[in-house]
Amino acid sequence: MSDTLARARQRLPKAYRLLRPPAFTAVLQQGFKSRDRWFAVFAASNALPHMRIGLIVSRKVSMVAVVRNRVKRQIRESARRHQQRLEGLDLVVVAHAAAADSENAALQVSLQRHWTGIIEKCRKPSPHC
Repeated sequence: MSDTLARARQRLPKAYRLLRPPAFTAVLQQGFKSRDRWFAVFAASNALPHMRIGLIVSRKVSMVAVVRNRVKRQIRESARRHQQRLEGLDLVVVAHAAAADSENAALQVSLQRHWTGIIEKCRKPSPHC
């Protein structure tokens, strides 16, 4: 199997992404919030059998597109690896400026903490999720 084909199979399908502003707004307004130095993560339940994720990585994070894209790749990869645990949730991840200067490992640890906290909060009956 070619390397390109293997990578394509690991990507998040389009159905797993939040694409329209109203979907982002709904999660940002009604969702549970988890925040640290690198990210703010908002979560809201959805009626789908899978998670959906939206990313906000603005030029406030970095003026350099390569850096912003690295941060986005780290977020998508972490969400892809944890998608089974995040089923039934809409997520919006907002990157903070500190993410631009951090190592990939630190970003992965941060996201792992967010996913764990969100899963604990949203799996219980809660008005936030």
